[in-house]
Amino acid sequence: MTWEAARTMDATPLPEDVASLMAECAPSPGRRATEPLLGTSTHCDLFNYWSRLPKHRGMPKSSDFNPMDMRHLLPEIAMLSMNSAEEIIQRLVGTGLAERLSYDATGTNLLDYIDGSYRRQCSRDMHEVVCRPCGWQVRYLTEYVTGRVAYVQSIYLPLHGPEGQRPRIVSVHDREEALEYRAPSEKPVFASEITDMVWIDIGSGVPD
Repeated sequence: MTWEAARTMDATPLPEDVASLMAECAPSPGRRATEPLLGTSTHCDLFNYWSRLPKHRGMPKSSDFNPMDMRHLLPEIAMLSMNSAEEIIQRLVGTGLAERLSYDATGTNLLDYIDGSYRRQCSRDMHEVVCRPCGWQVRYLTEYVTGRVAYVQSIYLPLHGPEGQRPRIVSVHDREEALEYRAPSEKPVFASEITDMVWIDIGSGVPD
């Protein structure tokens, strides 16, 4: 099912920049599922909590998501604001994530840290999450500023933003053991390599 067909019940028009992005790029291919397939129990914990929240047009409101209900996940949780096709702001970055990144990335544009070969496609894939809506899991390589190189497995789930604001995404992240250490760098690089991707059907289908 295309995202256009999935959105037939939602009369809210897409912003022009997002509509152009969605028309320009197809979503990345991935496995299809109805529940998380990657990650540890943290992915399932977040998904199960998100699934219990009241839904409006296929996804919960951000005001109904209370991070304190998921205290054990807080260090690994990030909240993203889908501001535009070129700007995905990290509104909340857990302490565990900040520690691994070696700084607090709150308020920065996530796309600035995505490998250039995947940046535009990453925005397209993340907008599939909120425009369809659906869940998304991905396993990708991360290069940290310390020089540490490791795979990370992440899950992304959609939320409505406050009235008049763009949608949001809540996510949780599992880091694997280090593969190697390289020279330190000024900023991390995410998704220079992707090894697995899963689209989770939450009621509006997933990409074909």
